[in-house]
Amino acid sequence: MAACGAACGIAPAHAQETAADKASDTASAEEIVVTALKSGSVRLDKVPLAIQAFSGDTLKQRNVRDGADLIQLIPGASQAQEIGAGYRIFSFRGSGAGGPIGDGLIGYYLDDTPFGVPNNQAAPPVQYFDIDRVEVLRGPQGTLYGLGSSAGTIIYHTKNPDLEKITYAGELELSGTREAGDPNYRGAGAFSVPLVPGKLALRISGGYDRRAGTADIYSGAPTGTPREKDANYVISKDIQAVLLWKPDELTTVRARGWYFSTDQKYLNVINSLDPPYAAYQGDVVGYDRRRAWYVSNTIEREIGDFTLTNATSYQKSLPGGFQVGLNLGAPLGIGVLNNGGDARSFVNELRLATNGAGPFKGVAGVYYQNARSLYTFNLTFPTLALNGRTITKTENAAVFSEVSYSLFDGKVVPLVGLRYFKDHRSSDSVSNGVGVTSKATPDALTWRANLAINPSPNWMLFFNAGTGFRSGILQSKAQADAVIADGVPSSISLTPDKLRNLEVGTKGSLLDGALHVAVSLYDIKYTNIQSAFNTSIGLSAFANLGDGKAQGIDMELSWRTPLRGLTLNAIGNVNNSKFTRVLPAFSGADPRIANGLRLLNTPTHNFRLDATYEHDIGRAVLFATSSATFVGRSRLGDATVNEINPYELYQASIGVRFDRYEVRLFGDNLSDLRGLTSANGPTLLAGPRPRTIGVTFRLNTN
Repeated sequence: MAACGAACGIAPAHAQETAADKASDTASAEEIVVTALKSGSVRLDKVPLAIQAFSGDTLKQRNVRDGADLIQLIPGASQAQEIGAGYRIFSFRGSGAGGPIGDGLIGYYLDDTPFGVPNNQAAPPVQYFDIDRVEVLRGPQGTLYGLGSSAGTIIYHTKNPDLEKITYAGELELSGTREAGDPNYRGAGAFSVPLVPGKLALRISGGYDRRAGTADIYSGAPTGTPREKDANYVISKDIQAVLLWKPDELTTVRARGWYFSTDQKYLNVINSLDPPYAAYQGDVVGYDRRRAWYVSNTIEREIGDFTLTNATSYQKSLPGGFQVGLNLGAPLGIGVLNNGGDARSFVNELRLATNGAGPFKGVAGVYYQNARSLYTFNLTFPTLALNGRTITKTENAAVFSEVSYSLFDGKVVPLVGLRYFKDHRSSDSVSNGVGVTSKATPDALTWRANLAINPSPNWMLFFNAGTGFRSGILQSKAQADAVIADGVPSSISLTPDKLRNLEVGTKGSLLDGALHVAVSLYDIKYTNIQSAFNTSIGLSAFANLGDGKAQGIDMELSWRTPLRGLTLNAIGNVNNSKFTRVLPAFSGADPRIANGLRLLNTPTHNFRLDATYEHDIGRAVLFATSSATFVGRSRLGDATVNEINPYELYQASIGVRFDRYEVRLFGDNLSDLRGLTSANGPTLLAGPRPRTIGVTFRLNTN
């Protein structure tokens, strides 16, 4: 949400402000600053893009704990797939039409470097306790962020240590979920200490979260006594350290290390949501395990009117995956599916950006990635056994630049940007002992053009056009031959898919800065969408299905109402998205993907309304929050489930704040919705967690 600048502040009615007045004034006068353009800090309401920014305090206020919660705050965003607590895939503006396959479509950045590996779209299971802010860019970010960001980018900024004083923060939470026999509990803490005051400081933070299980497990049919009750519990842990060093006024060095683990017994996807259970599991003990460590280092040096930045990271995803029992009926019967793997990725970006006050702004840089991912599968049934593994490697590089020039005292600002990308990619696959090697060298030239018009200090109009790109999937010769035999063009190396976005928008303020508005209309063309393909011989494979488009409108509102202490926020999206050119043989094999039909994994609309209220009670502040989320109908890739009906989610909280201390009573999914929100098949259904009521205690010196 856009935030009002200092010029929008309202003079206090009396000289001595109350605690609630101070909190409200701080929130309204705060100038939210973002760095997503990589050319310095810019006020959010002056960025000519479809962009949002959420402070850490806002995320806590709105009870955001994971990526699924964050997605509810983004217009045109949706969840495309869910397996377990550590594996979720998200989509922006119809980008998930081809399904959860191939490289990422949304770029996930941890501070200055990406989190992600080849052939994996899963979002990082970020713990939101020690987040400074999150920046969300909607639409292709092909110039500054490149591969993996063709649909948009989410940037997580972690908190810095304080160079001058000791600070600390803590959080404890206890809650109960309907259908769960045990309580949920979590704790998190952070401690920052200056090692050399003004020069060197360290911040350490971490957390532990146990979410009780809600689903019963049956060996066979869901009758009689379950084999296990409330079995799909989750334990999440993480720890991170940030070291900040300022050897002089012109240089900053920031090093960060992060380790996380997410362990779930059984999965989030089950046979039934109401009541929650997983049936036909035999003696299989399902699981979802994700763990990784991530280290990064950013060095910044001011050189006159320029800033030189070098950002490096190394990601190591440790062996993990998921296991589930499946009932595929006669003749296969009950069996087990096991998916696993590990990955690594090294990234370095060197860039030079202007930092002066002149009309010319620009950034240019070089990017390099060397990554490897291992995927394994094992499918075991009484009459069928399949197993194999695929190692995908990529070594890619890019050069990029964006420049802008301010005309007529800043009233008109044109911008152009280019990025050239070259990839050397290989795949080594083995299926039931038969090995195949494939290689590809895709490249791409992506561009962005932007025009910002500022008719007044409080309003901006912008036009933005850009392109995105994703490397093609590599598959085995047997897979490619099976697709071709069904009459669909394919190969060992798929054609990269691309998108083009045209967007016009406006953002500004009314009512003396009390009301902030941001609206954008977009037209996206998807070309050569990569998709999974179920061949006639039963072998899963991949092909380019054709083209699609998404046209829609995004909206954001923030209103500091005349009732002191009450603020209302809203986001929304309405869209018309459909396939426009599907290969006839592809639609013949899968009639649900055809010309004129709605894109998969793309709700017709999403809206969210938030209300926050603060009021003084002596030296304390009483606060309350509430939200309502509305998600429209969407089509799924699985014909047996077909679609997700429209659904609504409600939250509320009330609490009191005493200086550094806070206690809060909250409720999630207050209507106890048990409906479907994603599915991987008729026995792999996922929905919101049943109604959860709890209490949170917080301590903060920041």
